Amino acid sequence: MDKVFVSIAIIAALSFLVLSFIISISTERRRRANLERFHYRPKKQLMIGAEKRCFQLLNDIFGERFYIIPQVNLSALLNHKVGSQNRSEAYGYIDNKTVDFVFCNKRTLRPVCAVKLDDGPTTDHSPGSDPKDMEKFFRSARLPFVRITNPKKLDRDTLIDELSRVIYETSIIPRTTRVRHKTLDDPNTQ
Repeated sequence: MDKVFVSIAIIAALSFLVLSFIISISTERRRRANLERFHYRPKKQLMIGAEKRCFQLLNDIFGERFYIIPQVNLSALLNHKVGSQNRSEAYGYIDNKTVDFVFCNKRTLRPVCAVKLDDGPTTDHSPGSDPKDMEKFFRSARLPFVRITNPKKLDRDTLIDELSRVIYETSIIPRTTRVRHKTLDDPNTQ
């Protein structure tokens, strides 16, 4: 009697494995067929409206000194593996969240500052998506975060006021500039 139950259990397990294998193969084939069915086109513009205008102003003002990278995921910018905290939960707060621009030092590519355009209520109400929550994330990472409210009325002077203090206080002067100044100040150099 025990042999019958064992035989039935083995047959059921093997049937389950074979069925799972068949289903996985058919799902993969369907996915591959769908891949061929879908077509894409490049967008005409990467940014529009206030975001595009802000990007152009930022590059005009700060582009010689910094790379300005648009639409950066927080998970690419902030490391969630800190201490003994629950890493999965910490990652959940920053996953699929973005800042509008990141300033990077041109020499080191180190992030210098993150910028978020805050033009009012958003459709994403998940924890961490509010710019006030993002401020907390960046404060804990000790990375400057600038929140620009009302970006539609943004002008050059406002951007300079909002960003220059943060950017120039935290940036590193490139080594070539320091060497050049030393050489010019050195009386032994002609």
